[in-house]
Amino acid sequence: MKKILMLAVASVAMVSQAQAADKSFAEGKKLFQENCLVCHNAELEPAQAPPMFVVQMKYKMATKDKTSFVQRVTAFATHPSKDKAILKEPVEVLGLMPDMGFEEADVRKIAAYIHDETFSPPCHHWKSAMKRFKAKGDMQRYQSHKKRFDMMCSTSVDKPKVKHAGARNTSITAEEGSLKAIMQQLGMDYAAVDEAILKEDLDTVAVAAHGIAFHDEPSLGTKMKLMGSLRSEMKGFKAKDEKVHHLALDIEKAAKANDMKTVIAKQSQMLSACMACHTSYRSRVIDILK
Repeated sequence: MKKILMLAVASVAMVSQAQAADKSFAEGKKLFQENCLVCHNAELEPAQAPPMFVVQMKYKMATKDKTSFVQRVTAFATHPSKDKAILKEPVEVLGLMPDMGFEEADVRKIAAYIHDETFSPPCHHWKSAMKRFKAKGDMQRYQSHKKRFDMMCSTSVDKPKVKHAGARNTSITAEEGSLKAIMQQLGMDYAAVDEAILKEDLDTVAVAAHGIAFHDEPSLGTKMKLMGSLRSEMKGFKAKDEKVHHLALDIEKAAKANDMKTVIAKQSQMLSACMACHTSYRSRVIDILK
């Protein structure tokens, strides 16, 4: 009887915690929609602020857990300044976020919501940025946004929602071990490599490249589906994955050695290898991605 009572108490506590989490999430979402979405809307043309997909990604790459994530977002958003900004390029291109006079408690709720929400890749934002930078003749930034768009938008089955890039400690919306979850993570880590190269942030390049090299293993069910779909081509599929693995390791090694020239060369080769795999097998595995 005592054990039953303990289990009952534990169950009630878990339900209460879940209800509190849901309430906190809802409060943060409401505050975000009322105060932030007017500028951080990825569909705006021209862009007024970086889309939340990118904000979430960059802050998760720069922090180790939700607590530090909330602290960094709150510190910046409460009293914005260039020295506290993590997203340096948006500040350069769009300007520094104005001091909105937010209450710190409200910003913390918003920051917690941003951490937990699932934001779709900002395909419209990236496409608009491509046009803008191409018109200005800034081909480096044009290519950077084009690669993100090609990886996350034009080649995706259903423009999947992803929670992060670079850091490996945040969940993906697709089922763990599924091919879709793995491809989402690879796409995000590749985008992180690309962004970090543009910023000459070799430490982040190394982290994201490591993530690509040691991506999650497919579940047994996913492996069986792949074998059933590819059959005799499974060996070639594995060989292409192994090529990307070694190129990612080369990028990580070069980044740690501060060898930007090699990083850029290997990154280009890795993109070609990824696209070659995509071109060869997408039509055969598209049902596994759903």
